[in-house]
Amino acid sequence: MKEVKVHRYKGNDIYFYENYYLKIAKKIIDKEYEELVKIKDSKRNYVSLMKIDDTKYLYKEPRNEYRIPQRQVMTFFKKGEVLSTLENITNLIDKEGFIDYVRPYLAIVKRKKRLIIFSSILFEYIHNKGDSEEEDYDNILEKIRLLHLKGYYHGDFNPSNFIKENNGNIRILDTQGKKMLFGNYRAHYDMLTMKMDSYQDMIYPYKKNIFYYFAFFVKKFKRLKWIEKIKKKKKELRDKGWKI
Repeated sequence: MKEVKVHRYKGNDIYFYENYYLKIAKKIIDKEYEELVKIKDSKRNYVSLMKIDDTKYLYKEPRNEYRIPQRQVMTFFKKGEVLSTLENITNLIDKEGFIDYVRPYLAIVKRKKRLIIFSSILFEYIHNKGDSEEEDYDNILEKIRLLHLKGYYHGDFNPSNFIKENNGNIRILDTQGKKMLFGNYRAHYDMLTMKMDSYQDMIYPYKKNIFYYFAFFVKKFKRLKWIEKIKKKKKELRDKGWKI
């Protein structure tokens, strides 16, 4: 796999593979772009459709990584979400042949005392019909099953993280493309997320082993009413600016 390149510009580290995208990253930092559609602007994420040099791109800032203190502390030791996504998804497309991923082009990371204080990532723009629909669920399941066979997982396996192109093909987005390390626990967690949250009639594709029951326990635990209340309260406080 080719090595990612890095270039320092105005206090930001720009990560890229093709030299062309270094120029694009500098234009993003210098705000030399046209924002066509602001897709999301929340405390957690900023997503927009932008145009640079007559080409459309999907731009994302995952803000929780530096908004939540315990996650920010971990960036002292880690690459960070956007760089991991750039490297992992590029590897899955170019080396493993998973061409159905939405391709990332570059990542921008800014650190202070080695802690990430800002990051963003730029993806290819997909001409699409919208989010996947129920009729696409079995197709989506097969794509993720093949990914699991290669030893990788999605991490947030729900229909909103798949997009349908104008030609009907389903593309995968919103994942860091990480490898499974704890047996096939993550494969079961992916499938249980899809079944419990979106596709109740899904025929479960895997044998139920110890990792299945552990994933099932974790999913059920997170759905306990008192746990959900705590999560909701923490979210409300974070949105008000609390550092928790």
